This record gives sequence, C-alpha cells and structure tokens, in this order.
Amino acid sequence: MFDAEITEIREASRQGRQSVWQIALSQTEFAPGATGVLEATARSGAKLEVPVLEVLKDDAGVIWHVTLKPLLEGTPVVGRVA
Repeated sequence: MFDAEITEIREASRQGRQSVWQIALSQTEFAPGATGVLEATARSGAKLEVPVLEVLKDDAGVIWHVTLKPLLEGTPVVGRVA
C-alpha cells in the first residue's frame, strides 16, 4: 500500500455512456501491466474504491492508471497493487 495524490486525469475513450479514464499519481508502486485499487474518501466522507484495470507508461515516462471511474485532480488516494 502507498499514499499518493492525483496529479492529472484524462478521458482516454468513451463508448456510449461509459468512459475510460487515465489517472496519473504523484507516486506509484504500480508497474505497467499491473492491476489493483485506488481508495479515496469523498467529500461526504464515503469511502470510494476505484479498480485499476491496467497500468500504462507513455512515451514521456508518465505512468497512467486506467479506471472506469474518474477522481478529481488533487484527491489523496491509497493505492493497493493486486
């Protein structure tokens, strides 16, 4: 497990109503090809678990965590690699 903050988020694709998101973190223990979970706490206090479906590294060396749920930039998260 590790603590991080979301530094960037972008919509990677959309099919109908379902979007695929790519999330960059301030630090990560995920390696390309890994899966796991990002845990966050909503403003309401509710705990959110966002499955990481895939991890990609782009040409600039940024590691992107692929999810089906967006989280806001600046959100603190706890990552767990499966």
